Amino acid sequence: MCWTSDLLKGLPTGIVALIVAVISWRQYLVARAKLKLDLFDKRYAIFQQTWEILSEVVTRGTREKAYGLATPFNNFLPQARFLFGKKIADYLYRASSNWTELYGLEGERVDVAGDARQRNIARAHELKVWFLKEATDGCRQMFDEYLDFDRWK
Repeated sequence: MCWTSDLLKGLPTGIVALIVAVISWRQYLVARAKLKLDLFDKRYAIFQQTWEILSEVVTRGTREKAYGLATPFNNFLPQARFLFGKKIADYLYRASSNWTELYGLEGERVDVAGDARQRNIARAHELKVWFLKEATDGCRQMFDEYLDFDRWK
């Protein structure tokens, strides 16, 4: 009978320990979900800015807004590298490079004549098509794996 009374004395402690373990596990799950939601919010802001810039280039070109000596991507390129990794950083560097090239070509249209002018117009058209493709669906596809709730990274 002695061992059963010891067991009964320890039962409340075991139940409390089990309840504490369940609560701790639930708190861990909530904290993990909160971290993912915070990461999503930061990533979505960069996606939104990128998509807006791509769309702006398609509708207005690169000369509508003044960004000084920088591209509109420069403000969030370093942050994107940490939040997404190399794949998205490389994509944004490419977009920034294409934006810079198009900006230069749009500025040269009136100063260049002959074959050089035609090459510039053709290259500017290629870049505009790239921006259109990216604004339409390419950007979303690139960011999709980082923003899809079913495939959290």
